[in-house]
Amino acid sequence: MKLFISGATGYIGHLLALEAANNGYTVHALVRDPASIYFPKHPNIIAFRGDILDEASVTAAMYGCDKVIHAAAIAKFCDKDASLFYQVNVEGTRKLLAAALALKVKKFVYTSTGAVLGPSGKFPVSEGDPRLVAFENDYEISKHWAEQVVKEYNRKGLFTVIVAAPRVYGPGPLTTGNPITKLVQKVLNMGTGFVPSCRNIVANYAFVDDVVKGHFLAMDKGLGGEKYILGGENISYLRFFDTIKACAGRKIKLIPVSLHLLKVWSYLHQQVYRIAGNQTQISPRIITRLSQNRALSCDKALRQLGYSITPFSEGMRKTIHHLQNKTNA
Repeated sequence: MKLFISGATGYIGHLLALEAANNGYTVHALVRDPASIYFPKHPNIIAFRGDILDEASVTAAMYGCDKVIHAAAIAKFCDKDASLFYQVNVEGTRKLLAAALALKVKKFVYTSTGAVLGPSGKFPVSEGDPRLVAFENDYEISKHWAEQVVKEYNRKGLFTVIVAAPRVYGPGPLTTGNPITKLVQKVLNMGTGFVPSCRNIVANYAFVDDVVKGHFLAMDKGLGGEKYILGGENISYLRFFDTIKACAGRKIKLIPVSLHLLKVWSYLHQQVYRIAGNQTQISPRIITRLSQNRALSCDKALRQLGYSITPFSEGMRKTIHHLQNKTNA
């Protein structure tokens, strides 16, 4: 069985390619740079140099594949060139879908994000719930429109399934798509964690192994045209940092910080980067997101796919163990 994967040099895509290869798939990985340190090394993984915006390279890499997992994306909240989000996340997705339909691919799994669903109120948000507030950034908007394109191609006859991942953490490459694990690493290195004053705000955190397995469950058991949240536990900031502290095996000092102070700091941080001609993902708007509940319900995936959730404490222990071994290696 041959599987096409985009985004194999990204956090989740890297692990998806290795999981597929370890389970007997021949993986066709379309990447811009096969020499990247993040490219997964395995005898069952074949590198195809190209770009999802280039139809010829997409067709060459996808040719002969039975299934597709599209995990490539501009996975950050802002960029100097906002059009990149729409070129890559929307039009790139459209090109892959068109190629899959033309090549008669059997199944197409699209990796989306829980951010599309927006903030939650008192109850966790489910796949079918409407978004109640405006989109906050180009990343969320572009992923929303990409989902609409995926649904469009399902109506055209291509078997598509959408999976949505929330805040993912765990072992794997420390790319831009892995900010939670990078935050954990920073807390361990500094011995200090800055806890937002809105410490009871809840968000969904998924262990990466669950998300990877969930992709293949969606491919095997998912219903065409459906969307599944591949999440984890809904936990507060206080529990997030308390768990890091409990699993660290060393002294970690937790310092509460007001949102107002965080916004002032983020504004100054942003201005310094602008003056230097660089860009940062930290901004007052991003800090505002910290005060929003982002709870999600995985009931549909649990019920229809047989999806399972690793307890946050267990996932964090594995993550910290991985980071500490990596440091000591």
